[in-house]
Amino acid sequence: MLETLQQTHALFPHFFTGAFFVLGAVVGSFLNVCILRVPRGESVVFPGSHCACGAPIPLRHNVPILSWFILRGRAACCGRRFGFRYAAVEALTGTLFACAWQFFPWQDAVALMLFCAFAVVLAFIDWDTMCLPDSVNAPFVVAGLLCSFALPEIHGAAPAADAARWLVGFREGFVPAVVGLTVGSALAYWVRYFASVIARREAMGEGDVILLGGVGAFFGWRGAVFAFFASSFLGIAAVLLARIFGKRVPAATRPAEASRLALEGDEDAAREFAAGTESSAFPLGPWLLLGALIYRVCGEALLAHLFPFS
Repeated sequence: MLETLQQTHALFPHFFTGAFFVLGAVVGSFLNVCILRVPRGESVVFPGSHCACGAPIPLRHNVPILSWFILRGRAACCGRRFGFRYAAVEALTGTLFACAWQFFPWQDAVALMLFCAFAVVLAFIDWDTMCLPDSVNAPFVVAGLLCSFALPEIHGAAPAADAARWLVGFREGFVPAVVGLTVGSALAYWVRYFASVIARREAMGEGDVILLGGVGAFFGWRGAVFAFFASSFLGIAAVLLARIFGKRVPAATRPAEASRLALEGDEDAAREFAAGTESSAFPLGPWLLLGALIYRVCGEALLAHLFPFS
């Protein structure tokens, strides 16, 4: 089976890249459902995809990416506008899946696709609601541990014979993942604790502690530490740019409702609702996840360049 796939890849080098883009776009369509429903506590399975007016969306109008352009951003059933972010999330997920397959060995690619699927959901939910739900965060950590055990190559393990694979998976995959989980969550916990004492208010959410532990489960303790410090620079840069361009940062009680209105097409109401208050609060989760992705792409090379004697 593996040999057949390798032969197909040799004959059609871009076939699988395109196939994984399509797969990612389909997965992204489901992620849109998760982003919208999980913060509300709704099932992501039932009911099926439906318009804000309640009408079910037929399959021909639910084609990832293309449907938004074909329908020109309006629901076929009632003409209600729906946001471009639906197509953007699908395109983003498809691009991440395609790049993972194109530029990484298959073991790393599979792990990175799984990471990216969770990352897209967590990043957008945190951006909308300033909250990282345990219903997504906990499976993210478990997925990192199981993926590390099944594919120890993502932690640098050499390929092993089938008879010894479970031992290699435990020793060179699962153990580094547990260490990464411990270091990542401990780092975030203690920084959160001391920063909250100094600032006399909550400086970081509990969800960020679990999230950084999940990053460590996927990428080891070095990945967790890199992501934490990289997120600080990325977050500061984002806040400065937001201030420079005059963007208001909505208070934590506003984004969820504003996002819901925007996704349902009532963009004027969304802007009016979000403009009610502003706050210095800023979601950390998206920057932690972006920092982790940067580490996976070029983090080790960057560390070797910055600290050549380490």
